[in-house]
Amino acid sequence: MIEAHAPKSLNGRASAVAQTPTPRPFNAEEIESAQVWHSDDGDGLDIWCSLGLAGARALLSIVLHGPAGDEPTPLERNIVRETVERLLAVTGRVWEEQAASKLPLLPGWCCRLELTDALGAKATLTLHALSRCAPTRKVERVDLRAVPLMLDASLAVTQFRVEAIARWRKGDIVTLACAPDATANLRAGNACVAAGSLGASRGKRAILVTRSA
Repeated sequence: MIEAHAPKSLNGRASAVAQTPTPRPFNAEEIESAQVWHSDDGDGLDIWCSLGLAGARALLSIVLHGPAGDEPTPLERNIVRETVERLLAVTGRVWEEQAASKLPLLPGWCCRLELTDALGAKATLTLHALSRCAPTRKVERVDLRAVPLMLDASLAVTQFRVEAIARWRKGDIVTLACAPDATANLRAGNACVAAGSLGASRGKRAILVTRSA
């Protein structure tokens, strides 16, 4: 977007070419003596724009049609600021100038925008969008095989009248509707982990598993 509108923003004094974005952080050359702008519109995109000292001199040459000094004056810095903000305005985002020390040295996507005039002056703006990918963490594999579980065995539902239940006493035998080898479900909480036939083994009640989860 900036590339397409740059000639108009610069009053036809330069053309613009945007390089293919590459994943990398800012480098020292882009941070040294740089003028920096930041945009965060609350949409999850954290974008920075950097213009180094050499790029600022070249941009002044483009705007003023003549060479700029080694150290920009306050007036020249204002010219650079207004020019860059005019270029960035076409994005529709809010940009604020920041101190170069606030530039994050974090991975992200960098794109260089080269502005070139008819005399060969070339100014390079660097746009940097912080990566939204969280760093990957190595997850240790946990062996759950030795974790104890409390299992419940449930039989088919049998209906009783309340008055019959009220007469139950110690020693009474309650006859269930299911067969001696009835299917019982083994549950761990709400999850059914297996089912099988109810029976006995070595003098203890047991379930012969016929189906597992």
